[in-house]
Amino acid sequence: MYEESLKHGKFLLESMTEIIGNGEVVTLEILRDLYGDEGILYSTQIQFKDLMTPDFREGLSERQMKESVDIVMFTYFETICIRVQGKDHKGSLKSCRDTVQKQMLEWSNCKVIDIWWYDCPNIFKNKKNDESIREVKEAMES
Repeated sequence: MYEESLKHGKFLLESMTEIIGNGEVVTLEILRDLYGDEGILYSTQIQFKDLMTPDFREGLSERQMKESVDIVMFTYFETICIRVQGKDHKGSLKSCRDTVQKQMLEWSNCKVIDIWWYDCPNIFKNKKNDESIREVKEAMES
């Protein structure tokens, strides 16, 4: 579905909404600068369920049906999910949910990149500078 949509320039998902989290705008700007727009579709706040294979979609909980992924890069070769993880993700319950989400995304053939507040403090200052660019590069290479 995603590859076909990319080829034709028609990508519609009912779940696309505005960027809402701290650090997401600057992360998206940096990603566009680093990777360009040719052959890549950048989307924000894509519902988790829309990234699942049919086998996994059927068994999602009510909460998982409402979850979203901050930034998704659809390329001809892969789907890259970038999760911008602020301090609110340090609690044990949210941490467990993040782990389950990451594993399910990977099982659905998505590459998952986490931008953590403790590794990328400049991203969470919402400033695009040499340091925040370095932070995104390092996260993408891990």
